[in-house]
Amino acid sequence: MTEIHLNRRGINSIEVPDEVEATPGSDLVLRIINHGSPLHITLASPNSSAFTGFFHENLYVSRSEEFSIPIRENGYPGTFNIEVIAGYGTRKAEFRVVVRERAAPEPEPVEVPATPAVPATSMRWRSSVPVLLLAAAALVLYVLWLVYRVDLLNAAAFAVLLIGVVLAWLRQRS
Repeated sequence: MTEIHLNRRGINSIEVPDEVEATPGSDLVLRIINHGSPLHITLASPNSSAFTGFFHENLYVSRSEEFSIPIRENGYPGTFNIEVIAGYGTRKAEFRVVVRERAAPEPEPVEVPATPAVPATSMRWRSSVPVLLLAAAALVLYVLWLVYRVDLLNAAAFAVLLIGVVLAWLRQRS
């Protein structure tokens, strides 16, 4: 919140900050504090059209007022000025509004589940033993078919090899 002080140092005196910051999609809130008798002031910004729809406003300030200037959601970084005018134009103060890019949100930390320790004898080796035995049996049956030319041995070698492939595929999926 930006504070603007009126009538603190004398009649129609205006005290404003040198510079304030805003981000796209936020509101620049001006808290106007009057330390003397009530007065009319004018807020104006001739160079703010790229950042806000605000251009000009007349306010009556008796003690304290809040005034919001919406900054456009799609605004880009840059600056514009706001003028505070009192005493029917006899006193004027100006400050700069710096529109900064919104800081990127920090990514939330991702919890990585702890991996269990690998046992000394790998489960992968143990789970592949039946498949290797079936492949060896298929090889033996195929060699026997080559020696004796009995077609039943060839079919048995093919069936055992097919069972080994299916078993390996099922173990890989789980």
